[in-house]
Amino acid sequence: MYWISNIYWIVYDVLVLLLIILCLIAVTYFVRRPHLNRTVQYSIISAVFMVGLVFVLSNFGYSFNIILNFIEWTTKFVLPWLVLYWLVRAVKIYEKKS
Repeated sequence: MYWISNIYWIVYDVLVLLLIILCLIAVTYFVRRPHLNRTVQYSIISAVFMVGLVFVLSNFGYSFNIILNFIEWTTKFVLPWLVLYWLVRAVKIYEKKS
């Protein structure tokens, strides 16, 4: 009897995940209308994506702190290397023009 309950929760998790993905697709389709400003479109899509991500993570037992820790880690370690890369490219382009 225990395995039936376990299968039920697995199916429940998959259905919740599919429902959230379907909602994200619907909102993205709705936002792509031409009368909305690009900034508003991207803001709505980002907000819905974050809310969907929070629901998915909470459904699998994670908290929102994981997202915050990932953002902190990315800005601390990855972003400086990206800025350095683009700065070196800009200097090379500037030297070519001169």
